[in-house]
Amino acid sequence: MAAVAGCSPSGTDTRVIQFPVDSQVAETVNGTPVPQALLEAIARSHNLHLDKPDQREQALKLTTDLVLMAQAAQRDNFFADPQFHADVEAARLKGVADAAVGAFEKQTPIGDDVLKAQYDTEVGQAGKFEYDFSQLLFANEVDALKAEGDILAGKPFQQVFDAWRSKAKQAKAFGRVRLNQLPQALAKVLADMKNDETTKVPVKTEFGWHVVHLGIANPFMPPPFEQVKTGIRRSMLLTIGQQRLEKLREQAKVEYPAGSVPPAAEEKPVAEKKR
Repeated sequence: MAAVAGCSPSGTDTRVIQFPVDSQVAETVNGTPVPQALLEAIARSHNLHLDKPDQREQALKLTTDLVLMAQAAQRDNFFADPQFHADVEAARLKGVADAAVGAFEKQTPIGDDVLKAQYDTEVGQAGKFEYDFSQLLFANEVDALKAEGDILAGKPFQQVFDAWRSKAKQAKAFGRVRLNQLPQALAKVLADMKNDETTKVPVKTEFGWHVVHLGIANPFMPPPFEQVKTGIRRSMLLTIGQQRLEKLREQAKVEYPAGSVPPAAEEKPVAEKKR
């Protein structure tokens, strides 16, 4: 509704549709002409294809409903309510931001050669194996050393796992994990372990102290490039978009009213790997 509602309490713009009407009109609703371009935008937002009759009909119905609701909001003077007006403006700003992201992405074409280079890098970082392992993750080194002590004393890992799981920060079995999904220190230790081996000392990472038992290292066959290149492009565009937004934040001059508490400055987070 925010895309087509355009009434302002001050009366500066009372149009139901705040969008230029070009020479092509898709429909007219209670005297309000609906531009073809607006119909196309609504169709895209619902993944509808106007060249297919049934989907075009659905898109027209959606568009008509939006215009009818906007006309009702105008007729009943809903915009006189500041909260209603603020809700619509918030939705409009989100729509502008989402559309801007799409426009930025069009300005940042990523060719197959770039995608292939990123694919090769990720395959290299993934390594040649996927690991099935279990771990006890402790918040403090003392408990981790005690658990390792039980293992060094000859107790089977599963027995130690069951005995310490209630005191651990995490007690979990993982399957088919690649090295690039793990904290670097843990990945390095796991890569050097043999099947059915348990660590002799806890592994320290930013998450705590890990006591790990490797079940088996399975040979890893990466998916074909053509199968994953769309996902790689999406990931790269997301990263570029985040960098662009961060630059906008750095360049922005944001001021707050006297006496108000501004948001705390963000600390750059330590990248948390999937586990």
